Amino acid sequence: MATNAREIIEGLQEAIHRIERRPPRRARFASSGRPEVDALLPGGGFPRGALTELAGGHASGKTALALSALAAAMGQDGLAAFVDGRGELYPPAAAAFGIDLDRLLVVRPLALGHGDGEGEVARRALWAAEALLSSGAFEAVAMDVPIGGVRDRMAGTACLAGMLRRLRAAAEKGGAVGVWLGVPGSVHVPSAVRLELSAGSVGLQVRRDFRAGSMMRTESAAT
Repeated sequence: MATNAREIIEGLQEAIHRIERRPPRRARFASSGRPEVDALLPGGGFPRGALTELAGGHASGKTALALSALAAAMGQDGLAAFVDGRGELYPPAAAAFGIDLDRLLVVRPLALGHGDGEGEVARRALWAAEALLSSGAFEAVAMDVPIGGVRDRMAGTACLAGMLRRLRAAAEKGGAVGVWLGVPGSVHVPSAVRLELSAGSVGLQVRRDFRAGSMMRTESAAT
């Protein structure tokens, strides 16, 4: 099983190296694909070279917003990736948001043996996300990873925090828009922007928390 895992990792590395690096990006921010959300964000979009956290429960609209952001960041000829650690992404749904599936890489780590639980699958997903973010080949990388199993496997949150910091560093290196799909209150993600989403009676409810110096301000919008 270890050999199979190495083959998967090496195959992903080769795929990344074969992808032609994109020209230097002109803008520091990429639209979320939703004007109402962009109005809440500094720079009018998700920052490149950083992580943006979309926190929400089931049916909160976070995956839809992530797909909108990927479509906007890709533009006419860019590439994007979706690390589907939960195995729940339905690719045809991505096409409905304007994503060209020929330019979307979906990475879905699988259990390779009886000893591979959720934690091992999530660990592979985090490794894949780091490799994709740092490659410089992708305009945006979305990550949906069940981190609870990783925390249990690593016997605490310290190692998980280190892995998440590596994702931030990888995004800075590669210049991609990093979109982390999280659950409110589950883990601290070192993101530049955090949006908390919920489905309301008037559509998507978005709350943005950000820090400026020692002060924290909250802004809300309905889309």
